[in-house]
Amino acid sequence: MLFPIQKRILNSAILAGLVICLAAGLFTTPAAAQSDKEWDLTSFSNEIRQLTQTVSPAVVQIYTSSFGALMGSMPQGVALFGKQQATGSGIILDSGGYILTNNHVVAGAKRVQVKLSPQALGVSAGNSILETGGDIVGAQIIGVDKETDLAVLKIEKTDLPFLTLGDSDEVFQGQLVFAFGSPMGLTNSVSFGVISTVARQLELDNPMIYIQSDVAVNPGNSGGPLVNSRGEVIGINTLIFTQSGGSEGLSFSAPSNIAKNIFNQIRATGRVKRGVIGVNPQTLNPWLAKPLGIERMWGVILGDVFPNGPADAAGLHVGDIIVSLDGKAMENGRQF
Repeated sequence: MLFPIQKRILNSAILAGLVICLAAGLFTTPAAAQSDKEWDLTSFSNEIRQLTQTVSPAVVQIYTSSFGALMGSMPQGVALFGKQQATGSGIILDSGGYILTNNHVVAGAKRVQVKLSPQALGVSAGNSILETGGDIVGAQIIGVDKETDLAVLKIEKTDLPFLTLGDSDEVFQGQLVFAFGSPMGLTNSVSFGVISTVARQLELDNPMIYIQSDVAVNPGNSGGPLVNSRGEVIGINTLIFTQSGGSEGLSFSAPSNIAKNIFNQIRATGRVKRGVIGVNPQTLNPWLAKPLGIERMWGVILGDVFPNGPADAAGLHVGDIIVSLDGKAMENGRQF
């Protein structure tokens, strides 16, 4: 919807300029202004083209095979088990073949394969408008993290193109972003939109937050990158809210700063370690504070303190209100 609005604004400016020229007795056509507008849109289109040419070779399609209950119209009480196949997306983050994707893309998989584009292998895709070539290689699951729904794969390839994880703390509302991946199994697809909000918590007090955008993301995009105009990965496309089963403009991506920590830990040790102090922090809000007779309407309250844990040993109790941590004010349970 950006272009029609922009077009109307530009046309209004052209009309205003024409009225001024007529009042001065100097009739000129708006051809120059129209030419500038056309050049701007063409330039913008070319910038997107260069961006996709840079990003696409480092985006892979992931194929998985597993065994489980087959969906379909079966008589009640009858279960049919067989081979299941699924597809998702991934991002090459290291020239040595390390790939970041979503855990749910590879969860339960008995076999994982990755499809590389011809450009990733340093060969021409040919002259046809339809891409041909590339290669499908086996992948090993190095490690997964269920809390963030991320996983790291490894393929036996070197000298691969790769993308860089940007700083998701620099993301701002309204920022133009692009999603790459294989929606519905359609390899090498790109869509774009804007950041709807920089941090969305889908469940109260859940430690995981997401970047929300209106980019068209569909099943199969999972694990693919959300990139900024510089081609930096600022999010990993993870889930959507939908009533139809397809994109409705509510897409959620794991922030790159969280993904970077998970990727580095799994790559180094094959697992993710987190500090635990043994409490269940809850966000303090008016609905919780008033029934408890608490004057403070925001912050963190301890819903539980686990016995014999570090917090218990330090003297913390259920109902304690956390004001700050290391001198930093605590505003919600997720932050603590």
